[in-house]
Amino acid sequence: MTPDDVTVALLAGGAVDDLDIEILDRLAALVDAADPVPEGLVDSIGLALTMEALHAELAELHLVGEPALAVRTDETSIEAGTITFTTDVLTVMISVHHENDLVRVDGWAAPAGELAVELHQSGHVTTTTSDEDGRFAFVDLHRGPARLVLRRPSDPTMPVVTPQIEL
Repeated sequence: MTPDDVTVALLAGGAVDDLDIEILDRLAALVDAADPVPEGLVDSIGLALTMEALHAELAELHLVGEPALAVRTDETSIEAGTITFTTDVLTVMISVHHENDLVRVDGWAAPAGELAVELHQSGHVTTTTSDEDGRFAFVDLHRGPARLVLRRPSDPTMPVVTPQIEL
């Protein structure tokens, strides 16, 4: 009997037999099929736990216009056309364009200037640099959860990190 089986037996107030275990296994499979753990959840938790250690500036999310239906309706994962992120030191607006199965993200940062811009998605990091007007773009991205990390040349050790959005 595994530790989980012992816990179940204690909660049930009696012995758990093979039929009980089979029923619980089937129930777990149904739950996994109906509401699987989202991809990237471990990365999201890791980022949340290390945010203070990074000494990062966390950007606040502001939606412009009506959001479309999201894959999962929670406050950390939103799908929309135009999104603005703000901090005390930087404002970033992105426009998300769906092109068939791929996504294009066009962005503008203020105050204008060159920034190192990273797009983190499913364990992959795509990088670019904004132009002197603060404009940047990511093309041929896959749909799914993503977040931006922006680094100012004046202080690359203090990144600005956006909340996770659904591309």
